Amino acid sequence: MSMLALLAVVLLPTAIGYAIVLAGRVVRWFSRRRPALPPEPLEKLAADLRRLRAELERVEAASGLPGKRVRLAAVRAAYVDRLDTACRRLGVAPPVPAGAEVPLAEIYRTEHDLRSNGLDVRGMTLL
Repeated sequence: MSMLALLAVVLLPTAIGYAIVLAGRVVRWFSRRRPALPPEPLEKLAADLRRLRAELERVEAASGLPGKRVRLAAVRAAYVDRLDTACRRLGVAPPVPAGAEVPLAEIYRTEHDLRSNGLDVRGMTLL
């Protein structure tokens, strides 16, 4: 009986390790088999960008807004994220961050490039 217990103590950790590795492979295999979601419509992306752009301008212009710096950073990050998505969809160079955040010059350049490719972020037209 002691030989069987010793064998179980030695082999149990190895069996658990193999089970973990196998479970990881099964999860990866199933995740690759899942069909990709279709991209969201360009009209919805444009509407999100216009809404976030208007919110960004509203927060920038507000005075005496509690937590203005935090709100401004959050809205700008959401706007830059949607700009990045639009850039990937239209084949435009995305905004390049300088340190922790994206400079306004990069945002303006990206907006111009998107406008040149048919997506006007500031206006109400989708060419």
